[in-house]
Amino acid sequence: MFSSRSAARLLAVTLMLTLIGCDKDKRLAAMAERHLAQQTEQNRNASQLHREVAAGSKRLVEADAQSRKEIATLHREMHAERVEVGRQRDVLDRERQDLAAQRRWDSLVAAALYDMGWLLGCLLPVAVCWLLLSRREEPADDQAVARLLLDDVIAEHPILLPRRKRQRIGLSAARAGLPSVDPADPA
Repeated sequence: MFSSRSAARLLAVTLMLTLIGCDKDKRLAAMAERHLAQQTEQNRNASQLHREVAAGSKRLVEADAQSRKEIATLHREMHAERVEVGRQRDVLDRERQDLAAQRRWDSLVAAALYDMGWLLGCLLPVAVCWLLLSRREEPADDQAVARLLLDDVIAEHPILLPRRKRQRIGLSAARAGLPSVDPADPA
């Protein structure tokens, strides 16, 4: 605990006291004792200070180690958060791409349906005309047509010929010398 310097001083003081002698000069002996007491006190203070410095250094090293552990932990947590943010960004990007593809597909389908509607709207009248023109009907029998016309002329509520036209037809028949048909006469 004593440093080599303080030990050398102590030895020098002791030698001086021995050489001078205790009886001759009491003042010198008292000064040596005071010097020795001061040196001892300084040595104790130095050793106490050394212990405090060592304890402070130990606490500093422990605090440094603890802060390094905390920094390492924070670094790992930050890395984990960066990885998570990257994963979420990738998921978001995939969802955005899927949504864009779906929108493209939806717009294509909507355009196709719109065009198909117009095409059907244009082709429907053509198809109806084709069906009507391609249908083969046999010509109506003259007797069936005559019977239908006669039934209409005789009917109280004619479907084919309204009453005004029927009267004109009757007048035309009389002028032509044909017998006129009277609906009230069931003959």
